Amino acid sequence: MKHDTLIQAMNQQLNREVTTFLRYMLQAASIKGAAQEPVRQMYLAEVADEVGHAQYLANQIHMLGGTPELKPDLTAPPDGVLAMLAADVEQERIDVANYVKLAAQAEAAGLYSLKMKMEAQAADEDEHAQEMRRLLG
Repeated sequence: MKHDTLIQAMNQQLNREVTTFLRYMLQAASIKGAAQEPVRQMYLAEVADEVGHAQYLANQIHMLGGTPELKPDLTAPPDGVLAMLAADVEQERIDVANYVKLAAQAEAAGLYSLKMKMEAQAADEDEHAQEMRRLLG
């Protein structure tokens, strides 16, 4: 396949996105209390966003001639809202870096719309991290 390295990297990010929406879904379900409702609502909103990222990656993997491979990390999320947010800020940072690398790979392959979408997803993940840092105080 012409784009093997790019497909492999996209599959890795696909699994990070699937892992993230599963984690956010579980975290949202575990958060209780009026004081923590803004965090719960943020996680619920992010579930749909992360599913969208995963779907886009799966579509593009197929378009490039690959097969999406699902192997999400099913490690239990941390306990406690502050621990969740702190851990997720770090995960979002990793996702931003991954999307920046994917954008560079797409550009090198002459796939400019993919490059731009990867940059947009990097920006989206960075915004998620900013929101989480705000909620951390």
